[in-house]
Amino acid sequence: MKRLKWLLVLIVITLSIPLLHACSFSVQVLTTPLASEPTATQTSVPFTPTAVPPTAILPSATPTLIPIRVDTLYMLEIFKSLDLPESVRSLAFTPDGSALAAAGGDTQDFVIHIWDVASGEEISTLTGHGGIVWNVTFSPDGQILASVSSDGTAKIWDWRSGDLLKTLDFPDQVGSVSFSPDGQTLAVGGLDDLQSLHAAIWIFSTGSWQPLFKIPEYVNITALSYSPNGRWLVGGGASRNVQVWRTSDGTSIFTLNHAHQVLDAAISPDSSTAATATCGITLNDQCTEGSVWLWDLSTGKLINRLADFPDVVESVVFSVDGSSLIATSRDGTLRVYATSNYEPQFEADPPGGNGVTALSPDGGLLATGGANGDVRLWKIVYRP
Repeated sequence: MKRLKWLLVLIVITLSIPLLHACSFSVQVLTTPLASEPTATQTSVPFTPTAVPPTAILPSATPTLIPIRVDTLYMLEIFKSLDLPESVRSLAFTPDGSALAAAGGDTQDFVIHIWDVASGEEISTLTGHGGIVWNVTFSPDGQILASVSSDGTAKIWDWRSGDLLKTLDFPDQVGSVSFSPDGQTLAVGGLDDLQSLHAAIWIFSTGSWQPLFKIPEYVNITALSYSPNGRWLVGGGASRNVQVWRTSDGTSIFTLNHAHQVLDAAISPDSSTAATATCGITLNDQCTEGSVWLWDLSTGKLINRLADFPDVVESVVFSVDGSSLIATSRDGTLRVYATSNYEPQFEADPPGGNGVTALSPDGGLLATGGANGDVRLWKIVYRP
């Protein structure tokens, strides 16, 4: 029934608009230059965010990496491949970049898989969701992981031990989740009332896991991100609108209008610019050209469109230093732009789809994944 509900939502939206040697793909360096209310259900495991069980399998230390930025893009390469049984819907690195969480599923693999980046070994699996896991994210201190699912729950995990710390229940499925930069609040976005096409973002205190307030939206929340300065929450997308809300009270500051639904949103490290992943042109209800739209967050004005993707853009992320913008589309195109002029600097097209992206907080690792379950890890490889 939940999958049917999800299909109905997609119909509404549409009508309104394993290793490196086995991979064969092209890389193009375009230049070589020198960012109803939910209820909280307590499980039997106490919430102890700083406690690490003595039996936990800890990830290996990762070596110092060269940051991925505009002047190092020409050395960006795949160095490891991992696999999920079904589609990859979300990827997230721990704050120290030592571990990678991947989740998704289609019909049965609703497990959150966690890998040690250095060894490529799976070190933990989090089992408990009964539907597609749409999004995962680590807390800023790296102690806990939050996940949201089509089963209508958000779950809070001690990812090292695999213990479920908390389950938050919602009226329908939830598809996006984000911690505030200070880790004090958690935003969860999803369906509130399918029949009326109402959606919402619920803001929780991470100290008590009680809801603080609720922000109304429409259709579904497919994009959700806090600004690095903590002042704004950017979200929405399935209604073709993306809102910029003030985090202190949920007041809408700007509405960013799009021609089609938005699948992801990212905010530059200086909190000045928002990038939204969308479709630019459709033909017979199919996206024929994906695009990234850039917005000035001080005015809410559109400042640029980056087009010519073969399919809808599913993920965007700024490099840590803000010098580049990484965008991936459903067909498998990975493209990186310089934010100084928004000219493309790097492009690759690994097979099997590439639409989901995550960048490690230190900027040294990039992970991409897609519908075939492949996960690829990228880094800057210096070859003197």
